[in-house]
Amino acid sequence: MKVLTVEKLVPGGYGLARTEEGAALIKGALPGEVVRGKPVRRKGTLFLEEVEVLNPRPD
Repeated sequence: MKVLTVEKLVPGGYGLARTEEGAALIKGALPGEVVRGKPVRRKGTLFLEEVEVLNPRPD
């Protein structure tokens, strides 16, 4: 499991966070949220699955 901070939104409804392995896409995540999930690589793209929001987006 990885804990990441979402930096921005990207097309397709994904939040983008950076890891040591490169950028990770998190479905439905919002900028500023801290999330934990399982990293999965599909066709060269890193996704975070089984996501839990640890710290919601600050308002």
